[in-house]
Amino acid sequence: MQSGKKSICSDDGDTRKWLLGHLHTIQAKALASNLDLPKIYKEKIQAVPDSNPNEINLNGESLLIATIKYLDDKENRLKYIQLLIDRGVEINFQDKRERRTALMYACIEDNRTEEGLLIAKINGCNFHAQDRLGNTALMYAAMKGRDELMNFMVDTLAKGWSLAALQLTNCMGHTAEDLAIRNGQHRCARIVQTQRLHLLACLNRQMGMVGQIGCRYWGAFAAVYKCVDKWKPRQRRKSVDPRSFRFLQAKQSVRKKSM
Repeated sequence: MQSGKKSICSDDGDTRKWLLGHLHTIQAKALASNLDLPKIYKEKIQAVPDSNPNEINLNGESLLIATIKYLDDKENRLKYIQLLIDRGVEINFQDKRERRTALMYACIEDNRTEEGLLIAKINGCNFHAQDRLGNTALMYAAMKGRDELMNFMVDTLAKGWSLAALQLTNCMGHTAEDLAIRNGQHRCARIVQTQRLHLLACLNRQMGMVGQIGCRYWGAFAAVYKCVDKWKPRQRRKSVDPRSFRFLQAKQSVRKKSM
């Protein structure tokens, strides 16, 4: 994955300035390419250096992660997230400090459900990614009680038969279901438990069907093989020439003369 060059950001205020500067540049470039603007405006926009949608700051945060963490207005967050997605941002990028993805931060931060769904619905979004503590986005959604995000992620994993993702454990050995129960998020725990048991039942039923089909056809094959083996013509013994038999007897009866 190719990321943009790092920019210096000392605090949240500088981070917001860095973030908005790059977002406005990307937005202006996108508008200039889609709209028929006067030549003078196009020249001014083209004179501005391009901004990489995968630009990261010294904290190791990408534009997508910073948009989720530092923008307060929900409408702006949704607008800029969609802009970055349209410009080909790497949605599975993990920050350098905590190794978390944008989807994880959407599950951790409050009032970020729509932003999380916008990211989770992108084809190729990785629900198996783990951060420095071994937690996944599903685990953070379970801990924080993000029911809508949990429903979508668990349903997507169930459709892909990803039982391993539902049973994945963090560094402490806890699954998403365990973390939901430990944090009192019983609705989220029920969502994971229901799909996990459903997948296990489906897998057991499939294995049972495979065994039944295999035994039935193997029994039919064995019965046919026994019939063929029983009724197939036996190979006849080769007849022995009686003359050669008598000659052999005569040869054996000849004794050596004594000295």
